[in-house]
Amino acid sequence: MTRRPACFISTGSVLMDLPLRVGRVPQPGGAVTAVSSGPTVGGGYTVVSAVARQGQAAALAATLGTGPNSRQVRDQMALDGVQVLVEELVGDIGTCTTLIEPSGRRTFITTQGVEAEPQLEDLESLDLLEGDWVYATGYDLVHPASRAIIPDWLLSLPEGVGLVIDLGPVQTEVQDDVLSAILRRTTLLTGNHLEITQLHARLGSPVALREACPDALIVRRTGVHGCVLWLATGERIEVPGFARGVVDTTGAGDTHTGVLVAGLMEGLDPVTAARRANAAAAEAVSRLGPARAPRRDEIDALLTQDAGPRD
Repeated sequence: MTRRPACFISTGSVLMDLPLRVGRVPQPGGAVTAVSSGPTVGGGYTVVSAVARQGQAAALAATLGTGPNSRQVRDQMALDGVQVLVEELVGDIGTCTTLIEPSGRRTFITTQGVEAEPQLEDLESLDLLEGDWVYATGYDLVHPASRAIIPDWLLSLPEGVGLVIDLGPVQTEVQDDVLSAILRRTTLLTGNHLEITQLHARLGSPVALREACPDALIVRRTGVHGCVLWLATGERIEVPGFARGVVDTTGAGDTHTGVLVAGLMEGLDPVTAARRANAAAAEAVSRLGPARAPRRDEIDALLTQDAGPRD
């Protein structure tokens, strides 16, 4: 019997993104005029689409509904070659309205839908094999519905299945016992500079973080500067980034994570995979909206054309 290819499986909630470009965020009671590019698929879809666009098998283990927003997600999944592994629920996924300032800074207003209702029986029925990667976010660990299901399921993952964790800005809300257990199981921990710094502070020091997830590759994303890898061996490696004009930073971190993991799934060493991820994230911020990860051939072209990474 032929073994199926290794798969990247995301539990991250998928939303419809409504990006609005504004000159400034209005004061309470104020008003501004925005420019809209229309709704796009966003939220947890960005990371899984980034993997799929590198030619790796990718799937959603996040709940979709029966409404029009969910139908639009399925249409995009068909284009990207992403599978959905769990049953739909009656209803629809929520939305995320994003106010994008000229600097690229974003402000989010989110509504909730069926994406916030993961079903334990669906997750337990997944056929996970050695070499698969499962992705979860801090939101999975703190939302009242998902935190009762997702953490225990992650801790029950079979040996040989990689676990990617992006705690994001809500890491301060993750319960101490949950954080400790999840970090111990983590294969790849990623966050931006501020998020990793805050995690250092919470645990007491960088060394405490290293001890909390002894077997993990820790990735600190540093924007245009690229990223810093902290290998489980203790070695730290700075991987330079690429200069691009910033149009919208929405989804840049998820793009970086998806392309990085896709590279590791392909068998690339962490530095080579991270360089591809840096190039992908730089290109993504030059495009408007989430889920804008470049495809494999586009990244190849970027790496060929851009011989001058930033120091």
